[in-house]
Amino acid sequence: MGNKHSRNIIYTFLPGLIAIFITFFSLPIFLNYFDKTIYADYLINHFLLTISTILSFQFGKIASIKLQLIDRKLKNDFIYTSIFFSVIIGFAASILAFAILNYALKNFNLININFTILIGFSLTIIYINLEYIARGLGFFKVTSFSNLVFYSISISLPGILIITDVDKEILVNNLFNISLIIKFMSLLFLIVLIFDKKLFLNSKINLKLVNKFFFHTKWMTITATYNQIYEYLDKHLIKIFMGPAMLIIYSVPQQIAAKLTIFSSALISVILPKLSSIKTPSHKKIIFSANLYSFFYVIGLGLLIFLPYLEYILIWWLRDGYEQEILNLFKIFLLLTFLGSCSNIIIALYESNSIEKKNTILETYSIFPFLITLFVCVYYNNIFYFAFALLVKEFILLLIRINKMKKFIINYKYLLLQFILFNLIFLLSYLNINNLIFIVIIILIIISLVNFPYKIIKNEFTKK
Repeated sequence: MGNKHSRNIIYTFLPGLIAIFITFFSLPIFLNYFDKTIYADYLINHFLLTISTILSFQFGKIASIKLQLIDRKLKNDFIYTSIFFSVIIGFAASILAFAILNYALKNFNLININFTILIGFSLTIIYINLEYIARGLGFFKVTSFSNLVFYSISISLPGILIITDVDKEILVNNLFNISLIIKFMSLLFLIVLIFDKKLFLNSKINLKLVNKFFFHTKWMTITATYNQIYEYLDKHLIKIFMGPAMLIIYSVPQQIAAKLTIFSSALISVILPKLSSIKTPSHKKIIFSANLYSFFYVIGLGLLIFLPYLEYILIWWLRDGYEQEILNLFKIFLLLTFLGSCSNIIIALYESNSIEKKNTILETYSIFPFLITLFVCVYYNNIFYFAFALLVKEFILLLIRINKMKKFIINYKYLLLQFILFNLIFLLSYLNINNLIFIVIIILIIISLVNFPYKIIKNEFTKK
């Protein structure tokens, strides 16, 4: 079954495929069996938990990268030090974040949060860092299972329970609490793994290693903060100014489309430590290009095949929960997620080269125009404006990132053209200009065949 690289990617994204099937069953249940306000509040609570990516200070990700570069004798100290500081600083940051959120949201009469959010912050911070460390050590099978439980089963299972004999009132009142219990079980599984592998044996806190964390964490944390704004501020604004019904119409297609990130996340979790261990720029260029092109061809082709049948699938799947706006938003979010996934693969290259500062600067330039655009969207009270604002931002950033990292991308000009044509196909589909779609697809196929790096892809995924 291929080589170690391809096997690790398969191990990592298989749970994601399972997550898609779980969502396939759970999403219609949430839409048809739960009150819109209850489901919207449940979503918002989980959106708030994603703040933990900031509060984790990226200690786990940094450790995952640096573990490839340090002596074996220092590895246990590095792991122990990273976990110690992530727990202490992360917990302190959780308390502060909870206090600020609780004060702000209550005083502005926006949404109500309770103590369980603080517990959720703490669980998620520890989990994020432990998962990165485990993957940096090559434990892809185990982390894939824990990831499935933590991010998918914990969100879907509480809703599915409504079709069982569980008391409905207790379930509705404790949806989020049940989710946190499942997350805790997943975290406990990772903790047992760390102790079972005796990674703490004869290890100690090494203050000399602390500088390695703080040099990188500031830039990664700023970027994580920007990502929070990009990914979740729109949803909070829609909930506040347009109500829970609009939030669900907006969030459902985004939730479905977001499942596409399982493939890019699987790829990134494997190539990040791999790229970090490669010293030669020419070798890094070949490895990175093989993975980026593979993602573009496999996922991009799948989306184009899938595109004509979206409406029929959504009507059959969501039944009474289907609305025309969901279809139109789904097309936008599918394209947006695909572009974002490609961007995240390129960002992994920044991080593996320890030049994450450059990506942070790029995000800084884009954040203020984006915030202004969001408030324009609020003024016009249109959820499609929100979606297009995100799409335009992601498209521009992707083109800039490709150009900035062009020395690591084979035939980058062709790749830029392929992305432009791919975007045009989705835009024409959204506008129902079907006559031109066929022509653009033919042009894209011709260029893709000319620019298909078969040899490097074959070597990357099959060569022993």
